[in-house]
Amino acid sequence: MRKLAAALALLFVATSARAQEPFPGLDAYVNKALATWKVPGVSIAIVRNDSVIYAKGYGVLAFGRAEDVNDLTLFEIGSSSKAFTATLVAMLVSDGKMKFDDHLTDYLPGFRMYDPVASSEVTLRDALTHRSGIARGEFAWLGSGATREDVLRKVRFIKPESPFRSKFSYQNMMFLAAGEAAAHASGKSWDDLITERIFTPLGMTSSNTNIKNVATKPNVATPHGSDHDSVWTKPHLIIDNVAPAGSILSNARDMAQWLRFQINDGMYNGKRLVASAALKETHTPQMLVGNFGVQPGDTSNATFFSSYGMGWFVQDYYRRVMWQHGGNTDGMTAAVGMLPEQKFGIAVLSNMNGAQLPGILMKYVFDRQLGLPVRDLSGEAHTRLIAQQRRADSMQVAQAGSVKGSAQNPGDLAAFAGTYVDSLYGEAIVTLQNGQLQLKRGDWYGPLAFKNATNFTWTIFPSSPTGPLNIKFDVAPDGKVGGLFFGLGADATLMSRKAERRTR
Repeated sequence: MRKLAAALALLFVATSARAQEPFPGLDAYVNKALATWKVPGVSIAIVRNDSVIYAKGYGVLAFGRAEDVNDLTLFEIGSSSKAFTATLVAMLVSDGKMKFDDHLTDYLPGFRMYDPVASSEVTLRDALTHRSGIARGEFAWLGSGATREDVLRKVRFIKPESPFRSKFSYQNMMFLAAGEAAAHASGKSWDDLITERIFTPLGMTSSNTNIKNVATKPNVATPHGSDHDSVWTKPHLIIDNVAPAGSILSNARDMAQWLRFQINDGMYNGKRLVASAALKETHTPQMLVGNFGVQPGDTSNATFFSSYGMGWFVQDYYRRVMWQHGGNTDGMTAAVGMLPEQKFGIAVLSNMNGAQLPGILMKYVFDRQLGLPVRDLSGEAHTRLIAQQRRADSMQVAQAGSVKGSAQNPGDLAAFAGTYVDSLYGEAIVTLQNGQLQLKRGDWYGPLAFKNATNFTWTIFPSSPTGPLNIKFDVAPDGKVGGLFFGLGADATLMSRKAERRTR
């Protein structure tokens, strides 16, 4: 009867919380911000102490459709999943099955890195704190069709971007390694562990670790992309092969329980689920970050230091400690954050790729909780964005004018057809079909459009978080095509990598 009474009380709190906004004018502000940023929908959960004081959805599941978002709408939370993996490891540390400073090879004997010293010394703590030193290498798993085991094997081919343990190097595959290490330590899959150790005891009954399990079910938000004033729907991108880094789907009601658990030191409804000391390690600064994630032009000076714990950024926010971690998948963006001294937390989930809005709303609500002067953070950030877009558009027009007429047709397109291979990126097949070059790699395929010199633009289907990708062929003076460069350009986070052409 006591458990039933507690459940009914929680249901009452959640229901009443949805009916009354915790700060006057919040609903109107969120709706205005949605229209300003052209984000189809968001769902918000707010927790204070051990109570869910707000859980509500705004907007629609998909652009141009009438189904409303509510507190049960499922969203992809992206890299906000990393805190789940770190907490899972903390639980196994509590059980005596793992230690944060155990070597990864204690659990994954075949795991190797490019640097032999890092390979032998890398620990769970290194993997969970982004201090492995290796570059991101996202295309080793994105759209590759590789399994989790395949992705881990490819880590050995990623060159370091900094010396081992010397600086913060954000890395998704190392979180995959930590998640798979937990699986080996327990004898269960990461997915089953997350469900059994976190979802089930916290009552997160709707949450899931794999988009394929829920994509066709009702009340699942549709991913979206945008460019200036244009908004379009996108297919769900399946990222099961790096799941511990970012595959979880959840809703406002479930994320409220996650916030309660984190704020209350690993206690949930009077029961301890993880040792306090182990969980505190995840909230403790482990690696200096610097200005990672700071928006250009933001002069608020709200944050003076930024560090990374395990699965959480540990920062100051107007001199208060803040734990937070955003998430972005191909079509959705999340922000999850807490002010632990105030025992206050918020989760904002959205169905728009690369959206600033969830982080803005998180900080707006923090400001209201702290009693700070009310600022239109949404309007200020949008004004900065418009100015940035105008500068970028002007530069693009100028660059287009400078190269106009300089591009020469590459001539025999058949010379580019062939199979290209690389240890990290796998195999890419270029074919000539009806006078049009086509490129296929893993799950991704699409046409190559001539750009200039030996550069082509690859339009990727069914979906790509990068948009069209530049493909540069390596052509010798005698006209022979020796390879292609695959990856992101110098303006992005990944280094392009040459793939040698396979000879027949």
